[in-house]
Amino acid sequence: MQIQIIAAPDPGLVAAATRRRLRTPVLVARCAGWALLAVTVLVQVATGLLQPGLLAGGVVLAVLVPVVLLNRTARRSLRHGRLTTYEISDGGVARSSEAGRHAYAWRAFRSVEALSGQLMFGLRGGRWVRVPTTGLSPAQVEQVLGTAFAQGLRVHR
Repeated sequence: MQIQIIAAPDPGLVAAATRRRLRTPVLVARCAGWALLAVTVLVQVATGLLQPGLLAGGVVLAVLVPVVLLNRTARRSLRHGRLTTYEISDGGVARSSEAGRHAYAWRAFRSVEALSGQLMFGLRGGRWVRVPTTGLSPAQVEQVLGTAFAQGLRVHR
């Protein structure tokens, strides 16, 4: 199998990949913020005093931290908006642009997830390689997912 894709970063795809990639940290921040807001309400009910520090901390964790985290990560991905060539073969996945080339053997990945318009290859350590499926047929996407599965990766459709 040898598939080559040439694409520029798509803001919509980058945003979707960023939301998927940061799903856990954003959820943790939101839950911690809502818990802090609940504590603020309980303190006010019990003592009759509003604790502005708890209220502000809850709002920051529940709203501000997730927004900043998602926006900063997506902007960083789009900042280098270079035309990139992606190659998927029996040996693994490679991406190259005018800035450099990075190649990964299949054993470097732990999973692949099919999102709308892209494949997210999960590396060890929580990093991801995002590959747009622009111009690929559904059969070619299935071929890539089948190859990944045959190489021992967890495949999420």
